[in-house]
Amino acid sequence: MKKRITAPREVLHELQQDYFICTKCKICQAVHVQFCTESRFWRNCPSGTRFRWDAYYASGKMEIARGLHIHEIEPSESLRHILYTCMLCSSCQEQCWEVKQLHPTRVFELMREKAVREGWGPMPEHEPLRESLEKNDNPFGVEARKRGEWAKGLQAKHLPKEKAEALFFAGDAYSTDPALFPAVRAAFRALQLGGMDLGILGAKEKSDGALMLLLGDRDFFETFAFDNLETFNGLGVKTIVTPDAHAAWAFKEEYARELNPEIKVRHISEVLDRMIRKGELKPAKEVPLKVVYHDPCKLGRRFDIYEPPRRVLRSIPGLELLEFPRATFNSLCCGGGGGVPYAFPDYALWTARERLYEAEWTGAEAVVTSCPYCLQMFRKAVEATGSPLKVYDLAEPLLMSLGEEV
Repeated sequence: MKKRITAPREVLHELQQDYFICTKCKICQAVHVQFCTESRFWRNCPSGTRFRWDAYYASGKMEIARGLHIHEIEPSESLRHILYTCMLCSSCQEQCWEVKQLHPTRVFELMREKAVREGWGPMPEHEPLRESLEKNDNPFGVEARKRGEWAKGLQAKHLPKEKAEALFFAGDAYSTDPALFPAVRAAFRALQLGGMDLGILGAKEKSDGALMLLLGDRDFFETFAFDNLETFNGLGVKTIVTPDAHAAWAFKEEYARELNPEIKVRHISEVLDRMIRKGELKPAKEVPLKVVYHDPCKLGRRFDIYEPPRRVLRSIPGLELLEFPRATFNSLCCGGGGGVPYAFPDYALWTARERLYEAEWTGAEAVVTSCPYCLQMFRKAVEATGSPLKVYDLAEPLLMSLGEEV
């Protein structure tokens, strides 16, 4: 029997109790309204809100899972559309767990794995991502040798040739999208200023494979996990820190079984927060800006990391932190989740525009977030609407306050 090197593999029927006892109460279709005073923002499910059929909400997809289980329905194009327009944001699970302790997000993840095993998933538009991973070690068509270009001029140690206490893992999007280079450079520089002994893999950094796992291709994901685990465990580092919320999710949930237990995985928001509270970073320069913080789904609902990034922002003199009506566990997805933008870009942008409208409603001058895919989606929405809002990664206003630019 083949050894599994990531989280124990489940199959859909193991969660049959969840989808058989779902009573279609529809609580999954809204936020926790007691924490959201504006009824305009009570909807929480992008696909249900956009396509307006019950099948697109969590309750409908749970019924689909039950139907597949008892062979009452067969895979179809409409079923595939329902499954792959889900952003796997876990907002439905946030609502459901409080009442019934069900796991709809996990059901949908396993439905995708079933679709891939049986050959009816993912979407044809996702195939170029897979092809690029096979050819370039990243899903976005950038040659692997260019992956470390973001770090030019930062005097970064290169592992494993040099030694460092921590590995800075940039991740797929930050490494390949030049528009994100200022954000990832700010992240790396802020950690340097905080005294962290950092190294990077540069051109040798490989994809974390998280996108393939989101699409349901666990076997392909595990090929990248296997290579990365072999690399990570041989570096001699004590910490892996990443600004990529999706990479943090993959490492914390999936790699953990085989990662050297002495290596701690941290999202950068956790590390920056700790550095500021310990006095290792001292924001001093005023940044006169009204910002609203957007919680990435994989960072917030997956790991309950809500306060660290907010404490970082509150530590910056002159910066005023506002909140979305749908904030923390009520947050709406940016539109970048679940591999949706690569198959349904118009729908992904529709979702991002809804979240951007909500940001404008708060009176903010800028949106700050801690995920590269959120940054990309908000910037697309700003471009599409002509909004005056600026979009920043968490590390960028912090670096401004530290008196540096990258």
